[in-house]
Amino acid sequence: MLFIKRAVILFGVTLFFLMTVSGVSARPFRLGKLPDKGEQFSCGTCHVNPNGGGDRNAFGKDYEKVGLKAGDKYTKQLGEMDSDKDGISNDQEFEAGTNPGDPNSK
Repeated sequence: MLFIKRAVILFGVTLFFLMTVSGVSARPFRLGKLPDKGEQFSCGTCHVNPNGGGDRNAFGKDYEKVGLKAGDKYTKQLGEMDSDKDGISNDQEFEAGTNPGDPNSK
């Protein structure tokens, strides 16, 4: 009976750890894969919240679709896209220092 009690407690602690840690783990290493290395907008390059986590903006969604599938890297295809639909490609936005995920930043 003691063994079962300990096993249930261990399972509960492990489950709690996995639920809290995996849900909030950021991916700051991805900033280094961007043309500006995340210097202009940090986590706000890909996320709606400039502190990161949560919903992704238009560029973050395109990175997820294109960049992750390409081996987690910024690709030529991603650079040629206009993620935020403001008439300026992602590459041009990075070159100009504007946010490719924000249509008001151009």
